[in-house]
Amino acid sequence: MNRRLRSSLTLAFLILAPAACQGPSPPIPTDLQITLERGPCFGTCPVYSLTVLADGTAVYHGKHFVDVEGRQTASLTAQQTKELVDAVVAANFFALADSYTVPVTDLPSITTTVIMEGRTKSVYHYGTGCGTDLDEAPAGLCDLEARLEDIPRSNGWVSDR
Repeated sequence: MNRRLRSSLTLAFLILAPAACQGPSPPIPTDLQITLERGPCFGTCPVYSLTVLADGTAVYHGKHFVDVEGRQTASLTAQQTKELVDAVVAANFFALADSYTVPVTDLPSITTTVIMEGRTKSVYHYGTGCGTDLDEAPAGLCDLEARLEDIPRSNGWVSDR
């Protein structure tokens, strides 16, 4: 093999090898289950639960102050489900504190529970004032909550009041 061809092949290997080692992103864990439970407040805060499974099934149970009460289901795409997994990872969910609360009464709460890769963790978030000076919940938790809350909203089960 001549020197020029060898140099070209070596350069191609050095450029392409790191990308090949990264491979595709990991698959959605088969035991994935993400549940968001919105609790009541003194007013008309929506009260419901939503569970997303590894196959993209979203199961909603509307309880109070929602547009649709009872059980509803929807199907997320694999990409949407993967984005939720990525949000769990980005939030470093399993390292979060067990609760984030504010010293105020009569506010809504969200409990988010994630089962993934054999681990289970729940995080209680009282006040749900993400982005305010009073609420100290990390941005990653707020992002995950917002992504989950968008599912019932986009399906017309819950609206902003």
